[in-house]
Amino acid sequence: MNNKDKKRLTRFSLTVFGFLLLAILIHRVGPGEVWDNIRQVGYYFILTCFIGLGWLFLQSMAWAIVQSAFQPIPFWLLLKARIMAEGVTTLVPMSANVGGEAARAIIIRQNCPLREGIPGILFDKTLESFASLVFLTTGLFISVAYLKIPEKYKTSALIVLGSITVLLTVMIILQLKGIHGILRWLARVFPRSRQWFLEKEEILRQFDRNMRTLFRHSRLKLAISFLLHLASRWLGVLEVYVIVRALNWPAPLTRVLFMSVFVVIVNTALFLIPGQWGAAEGASLLAATTVGYPPAVGLSLGLVRRARKVVFALLTIILMLTGKQKLKLSTGQIETEENLAGAGEDKSGLPPEIKNRD
Repeated sequence: MNNKDKKRLTRFSLTVFGFLLLAILIHRVGPGEVWDNIRQVGYYFILTCFIGLGWLFLQSMAWAIVQSAFQPIPFWLLLKARIMAEGVTTLVPMSANVGGEAARAIIIRQNCPLREGIPGILFDKTLESFASLVFLTTGLFISVAYLKIPEKYKTSALIVLGSITVLLTVMIILQLKGIHGILRWLARVFPRSRQWFLEKEEILRQFDRNMRTLFRHSRLKLAISFLLHLASRWLGVLEVYVIVRALNWPAPLTRVLFMSVFVVIVNTALFLIPGQWGAAEGASLLAATTVGYPPAVGLSLGLVRRARKVVFALLTIILMLTGKQKLKLSTGQIETEENLAGAGEDKSGLPPEIKNRD
């Protein structure tokens, strides 16, 4: 078995584990009670979908600001790419969250070459991660100040936040210093990689130049982009509030904020589970019971939010079927159809597969 097959087997195993975990949670809580709660949400589910769309709208605005460092791209195209990226992650759970970010670069490819699209997405993801870190840190400290949170949860959350901080710092340093020099040093240390480096050297130089362009972008615009990402996180809190109230339970801000923060932290810690299937629902259950809600409320919250993701997945399918640009979905990768491959793309661009998280 080669490395590629091993990776596929690992992704498949983790995906099965996630679905199995979800099935166990539903069985333990009680399928009937969970279904009654979901039915009780009723028309409020439409509101959660609009909130989710608002979240993606703000993220698309932030991305548009970042990408404008190179050239303006039609906003509707960026919003479409954001929606489809969200849907791809649900449609291809075994992509381990890689597919969504790759899809973004491919969808805007006709208006933005990959050599500019990929750095823009990476920089936008960095701003998003920084905004997420600020949101999680603020939300956690507010929760700890006003709620009785078990020490083990506090410690675990702080470890995850510390890890995010370290990884984000490393990511920013690499972007500032550039990857060309680092890979050139590695090519000297490991002679076998020297040929690959020589073949990709100009692409790597171009990537570093484009990243420097992004860092020199207007500070005011980058600050606005950061605030838009931060605001999108707070729309996630609003979504939790709406669902809890739809279930006829009180929804104090501190409780709702803790549940929102806790789920994101768990999803981050368990990023290896593709799509966080089972993990996100389990985190919702655990967070809800921690602040005094019944298990069924927490699990129903997670399932309603999952259903909202499925709606965006269906919307993605519609966009794929009706749009000029087709995406080919497969386990672990996203590819364009052959008729798109040469659509005005500069051959010096970077490959479409880029790795990500949410």
